[in-house]
Amino acid sequence: MSNNENMSEDQKWELLTRSEKLGEVLLKRGKLTLQQLEDLIKEQERTESPLGELILAKGWMTRQELLSALDLQHKTDQAIIDSLTEMIQRNNEG
Repeated sequence: MSNNENMSEDQKWELLTRSEKLGEVLLKRGKLTLQQLEDLIKEQERTESPLGELILAKGWMTRQELLSALDLQHKTDQAIIDSLTEMIQRNNEG
């Protein structure tokens, strides 16, 4: 039995519609290692600085690379919104 089978409908919906965090995008694209991301999250909790600012301060990415990742994050969020809108429209029509 998979974990998804134990989830409530609300939990499944939340998982499907959850925006991807910047750190997740960078990790998946190979721009950060898991250790780097963990270190950034700890520092972010301590300093309350945005993740992007910490990445730039450490010199791990250029501003252009970071903007590119933010653009990808936005496009992913928009794709989720578009898919859900289309699904809702189809359900309302039928």
